[in-house]
Amino acid sequence: MDFERGIEAEELELEIAGFDVTCLVWDQDDVEAAVSSLALFPQFNEHFKSAFDLINTATSFWLEEGSYSPGAESITRTLYSLRDAIYDHADSAEAGSLPSVIRGFLRVSRSAADSQLVATYALVLGTEAVETLANWLFDLELATYDIDADLIEQLRHDSPRQYLALIEKERDRSSGNEIRAREDFATLLGEANQALLMASLYRQVEQMDVFKKGFNTSSLMHRILDDAFSTKATRRGQEAGKGNRDPSSKIQTDTMDRRAKIKAAAEQIINGRKIEKRSLSDAELTNILSERKSHGTKKTIREHLTALGLRPLK
Repeated sequence: MDFERGIEAEELELEIAGFDVTCLVWDQDDVEAAVSSLALFPQFNEHFKSAFDLINTATSFWLEEGSYSPGAESITRTLYSLRDAIYDHADSAEAGSLPSVIRGFLRVSRSAADSQLVATYALVLGTEAVETLANWLFDLELATYDIDADLIEQLRHDSPRQYLALIEKERDRSSGNEIRAREDFATLLGEANQALLMASLYRQVEQMDVFKKGFNTSSLMHRILDDAFSTKATRRGQEAGKGNRDPSSKIQTDTMDRRAKIKAAAEQIINGRKIEKRSLSDAELTNILSERKSHGTKKTIREHLTALGLRPLK
């Protein structure tokens, strides 16, 4: 089966909880092991369970007779490397056109089903969700080693309670990072769940009798997706709120503070380009803002820019 026509293998630049991920399909067990070894993992067990369940379901779309299809690894790797560009185009495209958007970037043949491509997109978003939350927890532990690496390592082995107390102290000191990590995790997982639902709908259509008189796959998919998402309320905040030690009002305040900072920074960039008489694209504005870590992930920045009326640029 010609899954990989036109695809050049891309090297993953992804590290989760200290583990270098080389393949989104094959490395999931190692990623789960790395994440479960984090000191604060028990407090976020349900968060990670939801994400890994989604990831496992998404990868199952590539199973054929108990093993993964030949093109699974290269397609998932390439889609991951192109995820931001695909997100930009998919964000403004019609609900049922995501497979076409992905095919346009990956240049894959029709041997790869629409359901597999959309499930891979869900896999990438779910992996990013895990990365966001796990790396925040991992960074908390790394920060404690700045005190005295040898002493902290000894505490980790001989006195887990004291080691955990130091991590909790660092967690309190940098509470803003926790809010951002939770918010980004919830956003990414919410989008991943939506994409996985789309993949399941595509699979149902693919399994229908397409030879029936008057059957129109494209028309049916648009109708199904419109019905599915017009009444589907978002549950992103549900995940973010579980176990949160700060009241919801504080989360809202921090979100609005971030939006205000993004607005000020974006307007400064836009006005600067106008003065210089230089063009500025939506993607370029997002990339510039994302280099300033306090603004969050590119997806978070896009959502704030859209809410502020600064995306798409006029």
